[in-house]
Amino acid sequence: MPPSAAPAFSAAPAARTYKVALLIETSNRYGRDLLYGVRDWTRTGARWAVRFTEQARLGPLPGWLRDWQGDGIIARVDSPRIAAALKRTRLPVVDVSAERFASEFPRVSVDNGAVAALAAEHFLGKGFRHFAFAGDPQFLWARQRGAAFARLVQRAGGTCAAVGAVPRRVRRPGSDAESRELAEALAKLPRPLAVFACYDGRAQQVLEACQLRGWSVPDEIAVLGVDDDEVLCELCTPPLSSVQPNARRTGYEAAAMLARMMAGDRPAKRTTFVAPVRVVERQSTDSVAVADRRVAQAVRYIREHAGANIGVADLLRAVPMSRTLLERKFKAALGHSPHRQIVRQKIARAQHLLAESEVAIAVVAELAGFESASYLSVAFRRETGESPYAYRARHRTAGAERGR
Repeated sequence: MPPSAAPAFSAAPAARTYKVALLIETSNRYGRDLLYGVRDWTRTGARWAVRFTEQARLGPLPGWLRDWQGDGIIARVDSPRIAAALKRTRLPVVDVSAERFASEFPRVSVDNGAVAALAAEHFLGKGFRHFAFAGDPQFLWARQRGAAFARLVQRAGGTCAAVGAVPRRVRRPGSDAESRELAEALAKLPRPLAVFACYDGRAQQVLEACQLRGWSVPDEIAVLGVDDDEVLCELCTPPLSSVQPNARRTGYEAAAMLARMMAGDRPAKRTTFVAPVRVVERQSTDSVAVADRRVAQAVRYIREHAGANIGVADLLRAVPMSRTLLERKFKAALGHSPHRQIVRQKIARAQHLLAESEVAIAVVAELAGFESASYLSVAFRRETGESPYAYRARHRTAGAERGR
């Protein structure tokens, strides 16, 4: 009897490969992190053939785009000219720029209000009462950060001046003339002064202005930038503290949005805002702007020992006085109790570990100075409004690994 014929199987159709263009600069940390975020998304199983060439910010679009037969584009749509050129392609486009009030395309962008809030909280927690914003009025995102920062510190009882609107006659990016103009503006302001710069490059100029006048950083003037461009920050004198935006998450969300659009879906929201991660503190803000020497000593002790599960009793042993007096001094200088200062420092440490590592929540709790994961969860939710798990999910991308 002849053997029965083997059953016939039809081959499954091959998954489609989408051709995607990335029109994003590599000259700064933010742009590179956007690209890493896109890469993270493609590692979840997407089949993308990526077209990417070196792209300058605000530069002309690459010539190959006119004849490119692709499926979708992720771009920094910084001007009407770029928008018009991209509309002519008739392809799905996701905008990852924060430069314009509105975009012709669905957009994923940094939350500039949240960036300013992190900066204000960082300085207010150190006891500063006099502030300045070093901006660049030609950029919308810089104006938004400055307005939000001024509003927040003034609401807390501080003063805020705007510096950085350099006269056109000296407007040469990075020039000595710009640094001299900044120094003249800063010389008119009271000290100790906390300066929030719209991005790391502007913060570097503020540090140069301080060097020109011989001002001590951070004791007389503390300086904070945005983007956490590690090379730039570490080359500054002193090393620059900076707000770390979550550009990697922005790139990841933009890639996910484009994938849905190429599959025929319409985005539920026109713009998705991504919150920043944290303030990365280096020497330029490593100070306590509190006139009361003993409160300043207590704040430094908290910053150095919060991970050891300290309490107010430990603080009183380090800075001997009555608990009532310590409470009164903290309230007068910082507006809150010593216990609140300790909790804030622990939460900041936990946020860093959640965003930058893969260690278990129980380990995060131990390293941040909490007795257990449950204590961490309660305190974290009370301070931030979300659980440690939700915070980690929001600030990381699938496939993101340490050190890239």
